[in-house]
Amino acid sequence: MDHTDNRPSLYLRLFVWIFRILVGATFVISGWSKSVDPWGFIYKLEEYFNVWGLALPREITLSFAISLSVSEFVVGVLLMVGAMRRATVWLSAAFMVVMLPLTAYIAVADPVSDCGCFGDFIILSNYMTLAKNIVLSAMIIYLLINNDRVSGLYALSTQWLVVAGAIAYAGALALIGYRYQPLVDFRPYPVGYNLSAIAADDSDNTDDGVFIYSKNGEEKAFGLDALPDSTWTFVRAEMPDDSHSHGTLTVYDDGDDVTDEVLDGDGDMIILAVIDPSIHYLTRARLANELYDYISLNDKGRMVAFVAAEDDDLEAWRQLALPRYPVYSVEDTSLKELVRGDAGIIWLHNGIIEWKRNLASVSHDALRSASGGGKVFLSREYISGDLTFHTWLTLALLVWLIVVYSLNFPNKILNGYFRRRSLKNS
Repeated sequence: MDHTDNRPSLYLRLFVWIFRILVGATFVISGWSKSVDPWGFIYKLEEYFNVWGLALPREITLSFAISLSVSEFVVGVLLMVGAMRRATVWLSAAFMVVMLPLTAYIAVADPVSDCGCFGDFIILSNYMTLAKNIVLSAMIIYLLINNDRVSGLYALSTQWLVVAGAIAYAGALALIGYRYQPLVDFRPYPVGYNLSAIAADDSDNTDDGVFIYSKNGEEKAFGLDALPDSTWTFVRAEMPDDSHSHGTLTVYDDGDDVTDEVLDGDGDMIILAVIDPSIHYLTRARLANELYDYISLNDKGRMVAFVAAEDDDLEAWRQLALPRYPVYSVEDTSLKELVRGDAGIIWLHNGIIEWKRNLASVSHDALRSASGGGKVFLSREYISGDLTFHTWLTLALLVWLIVVYSLNFPNKILNGYFRRRSLKNS
């Protein structure tokens, strides 16, 4: 009888598992970071579309963003556990067939500052992204040749349960992130951030940098208010390092910077951030006025609007939205860092962000119930989710994968039993 061992070598199995984990983890992180913040991915896609002169409906962009992010996450999970070995590695190769030339184009043409591969979680330069994809492509080629030769963690009969769990997890993240706010916030203004500190920092900042002059071979630094006489020669200016600043949120009223007046205050304050002042917001203009009525009539503080428009565009928006609250102009990128959605609301208490919500997640019924003596609208009970909920959701996925893995053992026990019977009978 021929007892030749046809199993793959130890080194082949080792490399297959290393590449599965590395490629799979990259896909998992990429899919997770975009699923948890679908609006961020939508903004990045629309940035690409604007560069390429494409004008796609938001619904198409949304569908593509969620489908791609969930697919990346699922493929990554399957790669890491060695499930659906042929299909998964071919799907990962299909991703790279698109992404490798795309990132090569981005690295050369530089149409956007970063590809958005990992959302706001990890920011890579365009050339670093290209290098990453080249390395991933090499590992995927190796897996195309050898992946089906090394078994995975799950039996064929239970692999569909792994797929279901991964889809449910990533889909839940995307749904919550789109409807409410991301469960994990990587932006400059997370919950708990003191937004009024922006005004204080601006007003207290007297460091305008220093100016280096030379004389008789000696260099010396001077402040703006104490520049030397003409016997000194200007060399260079050294501006303060802004790399650790928390953002560039600036509020304008008729072209004047009023950030400190608007943000510096005690008590409760609702900010209505209108990122897209087009029809996407105007369908909710009445709701925003109802929110203002609730806040003002119930003595819940004050409400202002930050709108991504200025001059004539802002005035045109006023004519259509008919706001009953003060309106200010803020650059759209700053608003996107502050809150996600076409329009969002931010509750500040003594300048500190208590929660954020997409305006679309607020209903007329909720406001009427609050006004009628129901739940207090400005309450932590209205927080859509937080890091704790994300932790429990992730733990649920891990438990699900462990439970599904445990289903392998009855099959192994039965297969071992029948194998021993077969050998005994032979």
